[in-house]
Amino acid sequence: MTKLYIHSTDPELAARMKPGVYEKIVARRNEISQFIEGALADTGEITLEIGCGHGHFLVSYGKDNSTEECVGIDVNRGRIFKGRRKIERAGLKNVHFMECDSMEFLALLPNRIKIRNTWVLYPDPWPKKRHLKNRIIQGAFLEALACKTKKGGQLYIRSDYEPYIDWSQELIDQSDKWTSGENLIWPEDISTVFQELTNNRHFSLTAELNPIEKAH
Repeated sequence: MTKLYIHSTDPELAARMKPGVYEKIVARRNEISQFIEGALADTGEITLEIGCGHGHFLVSYGKDNSTEECVGIDVNRGRIFKGRRKIERAGLKNVHFMECDSMEFLALLPNRIKIRNTWVLYPDPWPKKRHLKNRIIQGAFLEALACKTKKGGQLYIRSDYEPYIDWSQELIDQSDKWTSGENLIWPEDISTVFQELTNNRHFSLTAELNPIEKAH
């Protein structure tokens, strides 16, 4: 199903699909839109975690920031199920998890809802050169995220694979929408399952949307 999520945001790819496949994509998009409109009906701003895993980070964050509406997305259905179980046990009303690809979520998020902060924690590094196109952080992603982020909104990226941070830094430096946040403080240091698996090895990067006009 992951490929369906990715392809559903590309009109040219969708046009070449078999009708049955495209119908599944439309059904998924409608389902996600209905979930967004239901869970975030009265929401104007959200905090977003992309690749939320089992929900450890966002559930803890949601407890500490009860006035924020928090949304976690992941393409793994089993992880979303576990995240929702954590929400129920914690009794949280301000945290929501949905099975969705990052570009698909950004495409379906209504313009009335702006993203305050975005977290990308321990994304799949896709270290092989031929797989770089599969990384979450891409120029098109940064552009799409910028369109849905409030001015001054922040992006937090953490990985145990330093070349991924270097890759992300280069793309942010090339972007006219984002500026590296050298002076930004990492606001939450909640350990995740993936962070623990790496014995807390990590490299971090912060960026801010249009804090200053960038010169290229």
